Amino acid sequence: MALTWQDLFTKGTLISFNRHLWRAGLRVKAVDLGIDNTQEVRQALSLGQHKLAPSSAFEEINAAIGEWNRAIEEHSFEFPLLKSVRYVPDSEVEPLQQKLNDRRENFKKKVKEFIVKYDQIRREMFPVLEQCLKEVAKTEEAAQTALSRINAEYPSQAEVESKFGLEWDFFTITIPASKEAANAAKDAAGQVQSVISSMVEQLRSELSQKVATLIDLAKKAQDGKSRAKEGIGPASKESAFTVLDKVERMNVLGDTVLTDQVNKLRAILKSEFTPDSVVKDLGSIKLNLESDIASASAAAEKKLTGLGNRKLQF
Repeated sequence: MALTWQDLFTKGTLISFNRHLWRAGLRVKAVDLGIDNTQEVRQALSLGQHKLAPSSAFEEINAAIGEWNRAIEEHSFEFPLLKSVRYVPDSEVEPLQQKLNDRRENFKKKVKEFIVKYDQIRREMFPVLEQCLKEVAKTEEAAQTALSRINAEYPSQAEVESKFGLEWDFFTITIPASKEAANAAKDAAGQVQSVISSMVEQLRSELSQKVATLIDLAKKAQDGKSRAKEGIGPASKESAFTVLDKVERMNVLGDTVLTDQVNKLRAILKSEFTPDSVVKDLGSIKLNLESDIASASAAAEKKLTGLGNRKLQF
């Protein structure tokens, strides 16, 4: 039986997401300002990606966006076929939706705080722009004319606020019930297989990278370069357990090798170990994680095609 999109969506759904920002970019050219397009002018105006407002003014908004992005990454897989789209296991949809709602409210709060300071930012930027234009314009009159035109480029507070936004939508890929659609579903098998293989690789890679970090810490203890006796201190263990929790939670394709390695690493971290013994044991785990991904992907495909299809909605 050919693998179809419906098989993949028996275990999860897709999320598309986008963000809208105002970066205070200067969208006027030298000719628009009535001054010569010299190298000095081009250099001065090229500084203007944040010229209408300093980059520091966006720090808290950027931090809020970072939290929003991390929430999506924490509960989903990369979907290699579409840009700004990720695959979300069914069990992760509800917690992700709640986090996104919370993160968006915080984002809106930071935007509001920026808007409150907007007029002050304009006033503080005015002498910076004025000095820059005086240095590149031929005359005082040309500089003032250019400054007036740049000042007109500032949008109103309402316009600025409308330029910010965080959006997302959950959806699935479905094919109409027809003979042609059935053939299209068969043709899509290769794409579905690539997505499944990517999901297996992503989880294994995340855990493998954490294991590599632990190995490095243990080796430093071997060389006497670590204050921790075993090289892996409490903070490092806590970070590793966080990764283990995520990998275990996201292993919706039932990768048995991954499950085994998660259990082995938990047991190691909870035990008393020496740098010598842990380097060897961690090396074995890392090797297992990086081996035979093809078999794990094939097992996941078999499991999916045996689950039966569910009704799909956009």
